[in-house]
Amino acid sequence: MTHKKLLNKIILHNSGNVHYNHLKQILSDLNIDVYEADVFYEVNKVDFLQDVAIALAIVDEVDTGGIDFLRSTMISNHLIQRMMLSASVDIDLFESAINKAHVNYLIKLPLEKDNLVKYLRKADRRYQDLTRLFSKYDILSEVTQDLLLDNERYRHEAEFDALTKLMNRRSFNNIIKRMWQRFKEHGVVFSLALIDIDDFKNINDTYGHSAGDEALKTIAGIILDNQRMGLDYAFRYGGDEFAIISTGSDHKEMIKYLQRILSLVRCTVYQFDDHKTSITISAGVCQTIFDESPEALIDHADQALYKAKESGRDQVVDYMADKE
Repeated sequence: MTHKKLLNKIILHNSGNVHYNHLKQILSDLNIDVYEADVFYEVNKVDFLQDVAIALAIVDEVDTGGIDFLRSTMISNHLIQRMMLSASVDIDLFESAINKAHVNYLIKLPLEKDNLVKYLRKADRRYQDLTRLFSKYDILSEVTQDLLLDNERYRHEAEFDALTKLMNRRSFNNIIKRMWQRFKEHGVVFSLALIDIDDFKNINDTYGHSAGDEALKTIAGIILDNQRMGLDYAFRYGGDEFAIISTGSDHKEMIKYLQRILSLVRCTVYQFDDHKTSITISAGVCQTIFDESPEALIDHADQALYKAKESGRDQVVDYMADKE
């Protein structure tokens, strides 16, 4: 009978069994790539292990080292098909092989060439099928991981402004609703400040839009660097406007905090090409206690901001001041 050569390689446990030379001769006649080793360590340290599909070991009551050899193969690569050849009828020996090495095939000795070839082909096909299956699984895992990373990136992009690294308008809308719910249910008062860059259009017209972007990033950096941990939430509200929601602090402390932000912005020197200039901001602030909805709170903070602009800019106007 003519036998087609197996595409993959075989590792063979070097045994002193009387059937060993006969097995080697059959494998040689089949023109199969075989690597012999006394212990699996010898195979594991050479490049031969790549593309190995089958591990063979002859086992009897005298020499059970083949079981350990097959077990080491399983631990190294569970896809490699483990084949044990034995003339024994000892049930304990077979139990040991199955329990320790999870052998895939048991072949009775003495060997019949055609019978061995049949099992080698079955084992080779099974190895190839499993390899394809796990390859698809690995690809699917990589795709899934990529999707998770993409989702995280998209989530971050949906919640944060790419230019300033502040939270965006969408985040503002979500957080102010949650804050308002806490205020209504538990009486947790919070303040809202709306901030606007003074004469921002003039910056863009004079120095260009890239200068405007730099101004936005610089001011956003000042706000981020001065956030009070656990108290302040900063947002790019839109265009050249920022928003800060502060909770758990006295409203007068909020005013002082905003005045410090204004002072830091005012004292910063902005370099646009060969030109140095200064920038100021204005802020309007309001607290929840006078409002019936988050929309009303935003509107009152906006009114206070408008008054700050109309009153000369570079200042904080408190909507509540007119109510006290």
